[in-house]
Amino acid sequence: MKINFHKTVLLFVLSAFIMTACAHTVRLQVERTPTMDTRGIRRIAIMPFSVTSSHNASRETAQYITTTAISRIQGLNYFTLIDSTVVEQLRRGNQSIEGHVDALFTGQLTLVDSKDSSSQGQYRERDGTIRTYTTYTREVEVEFNYYFTRTRDGSLIGPISRRGTARSSGDNSANLASTTTLLRQAVDNQLRLLGQDVAPHTVTENRRLARETSKDRELKRLMKDTESQVKAGNYRIALDSYLGIYQAYRNIAAAQNASILYEALGNTQDAANLMQRVYTETGNLSAQTELSRLNRILADQAAIATGFATTQSRVEIVSAHASGEIRNVLPRNAWVWIFNNAANDSMVAAVIDNITADFIRRGVGIVDRENAALVAAEQKFQLTGSVSDYDIVSIGNAAGATNIVVVGITGTGDMRRLQVRVLNIERGVPILQSDTSDAWRL
Repeated sequence: MKINFHKTVLLFVLSAFIMTACAHTVRLQVERTPTMDTRGIRRIAIMPFSVTSSHNASRETAQYITTTAISRIQGLNYFTLIDSTVVEQLRRGNQSIEGHVDALFTGQLTLVDSKDSSSQGQYRERDGTIRTYTTYTREVEVEFNYYFTRTRDGSLIGPISRRGTARSSGDNSANLASTTTLLRQAVDNQLRLLGQDVAPHTVTENRRLARETSKDRELKRLMKDTESQVKAGNYRIALDSYLGIYQAYRNIAAAQNASILYEALGNTQDAANLMQRVYTETGNLSAQTELSRLNRILADQAAIATGFATTQSRVEIVSAHASGEIRNVLPRNAWVWIFNNAANDSMVAAVIDNITADFIRRGVGIVDRENAALVAAEQKFQLTGSVSDYDIVSIGNAAGATNIVVVGITGTGDMRRLQVRVLNIERGVPILQSDTSDAWRL
């Protein structure tokens, strides 16, 4: 009993030593950029994953990857998802998709494999009898990739390749998980981090406070007391204390801990500034390593705040949509007169400027809007407020246009929308009329 008592006491002391020897950890939320450079992309269509095999298992797995990708990306609340059928319909009509989506999320299933096997083993019972048993195993393997295609220029982002396996074992082959179930398990495991591949995200990191290892009792007491403040959640008090300790002792551990608390309080730049100061003053390599880590975080934060933010205004988005819709109905070698039917509205003027610039860039013929006759006609129509298609067509025809784009505005507030009509001069009829969908909302 005496020996057991001493063992118990020894274990208790060792446990207490281990617990006190481990420094406290601080949980931080860190912003990260995605694996794929999706800057400027917000409107996406997730297209059905293609397959390289006609087997049912391959087709079903490709469909499952597609639906799982849609579910996971939709759950991010980062992208605006456009149904793939919209893209397919536009393509069948040889129409541009650029005005509808920024990029297509596409993938390919390259391998689906399933294998059943069995193996035998033996064990000896207590009475010496040798027993033989059989283990049945079903294992599947799946490989696929995914990438983005920008609609404006066809450039690729990615691809990212994934390979996963799943297995089921037991002493009865009838009780093994089905091939379909295992394939889905393998897919789910590989798509677990899809969100981090495609969109900015926040990860949790645990940063362990540095411990003071010197024999200076007063310094160790100060560090211990300050750590107690951290454990109590008094980060601001602890931060000031660590900064004071560094100032008095040039203690690297105190500076590192202050840097961690700066981060925890959301002041990553202050943390980096402190580590830069410490490295300059001491040349300590730990400070340099910490500074490099903080600079990477700051770079990610800057990228998220700029490149991954929604940089396009509603005017730019609606202009791109309008340009695509208009180009879809224009005949080849068209010459277009863009008529501003809302001269006093700066938004409409900005939309017209954007459409004009896009047409010029794409080689669509534009009738000179500085033409004196057109300017006079626009002013006359805008003053009278009465404009008939016949009047517009007659003037456009005289100016050498084959088509006229009439741009105006309707509604107010949240109901404010761009109104576009495209007229065919030869027939004198409209060939495009904008609707009331959100795509036209200013």
